[in-house]
Amino acid sequence: MKPEAEVKETLRAWIIKANGGKIKPEELLDDTPIIEERIITSLQIMDLILQLEKITGEPLDVEQLKPGVFKNIDTIYKNFCSENNRGGGEA
Repeated sequence: MKPEAEVKETLRAWIIKANGGKIKPEELLDDTPIIEERIITSLQIMDLILQLEKITGEPLDVEQLKPGVFKNIDTIYKNFCSENNRGGGEA
């Protein structure tokens, strides 16, 4: 797995691109609510899942897909990318 900072930067870049550049990189913090603030739409979650599978190099377990797991970059990292919480659900 890539270092945490690199994974979060990859996620940030993907979110900004998916948002169409309406949000600037310095405005998207690790704890910015990305769905609640409509930075990405619920329809883009499938693309985010595909991006996470690319980052982790493995398919996501559907058991991990629970409410709140896509709240922000920190939560996404904790739920899908951190070694001590892989497959662990909501953080």
